[in-house]
Amino acid sequence: MIRKLQNKDIDKAKWDLLVQSSQCADVYALSAYLDVVCPHWCGLILGDYEAVMPLPVKKRLFFSYIVQPIFSQQYRIYSQRDISIEEADLFRKEILKYRFVRICLSLSLFDTAIPRYNFSLDLSKSYADITRNYSENTRRNIQKAQRSGLICAKTDNEERALQVFFAADTKNYYAPYENTIRSLVASCDSEIYEVKNDSEILAVAVFLKTQKRLYYLFPASTSNGKQLSAMFLLLDSVIRTYAETSFTLDFEGSEIAGVRRFYEGFGAQKESYYYFKKLFFTT
Repeated sequence: MIRKLQNKDIDKAKWDLLVQSSQCADVYALSAYLDVVCPHWCGLILGDYEAVMPLPVKKRLFFSYIVQPIFSQQYRIYSQRDISIEEADLFRKEILKYRFVRICLSLSLFDTAIPRYNFSLDLSKSYADITRNYSENTRRNIQKAQRSGLICAKTDNEERALQVFFAADTKNYYAPYENTIRSLVASCDSEIYEVKNDSEILAVAVFLKTQKRLYYLFPASTSNGKQLSAMFLLLDSVIRTYAETSFTLDFEGSEIAGVRRFYEGFGAQKESYYYFKKLFFTT
């Protein structure tokens, strides 16, 4: 049996324990993350937290609908075991009870779902083995940054990194979400890396963490950092740090061809997920 519980009625300890220990633990499904990006979220719960799925519910007057939140690429059914077709169908039917749906899921529960792509890198191999799959362009850019004397290091200075991130946002895309970004970094397990030379910080990236994945969510380079290929050095340093661990580096996806090539240049592999849209009475 599946229950749909409101945010306030969910046992957050049980929820997070299951998400973290599931076959693929996503940071997007942790309760602290959901509380920031979608305060009215609900949870679909099979049995006694045998399997769960977030429902990113928003409300307008008396109308509730589902829409994928900002900074949340996809959801899935989280469980420590394989889910049967019959159980997956129970989750599908709960989603279809809403008249308006726009959601991204790791599995194709709907015939009309459209595939999209994420990029990730398995870090269980040695650094030498991982770098064999770097493209020549990636190698050249890392060497360029090294020859320029750039240094990458982990930092605890969250405020400085976020200042660099927002200063690099020249088109003000992230400005409306500043409070959301700050809340996510503060409420989730994170690691911050920065690249600098003798006089300035040239690139930063905030990685959010689960027990299995590193999420490349908030990267930024200054104009000088772009010229000196600082972000190539930053990602190479993170890969070197986490090589031969059980972590996966999650680059997230992009519809921009140049960004996809950047990810693929580190050997990242393409993974499918699915966008489903339902408008009112369509199925």
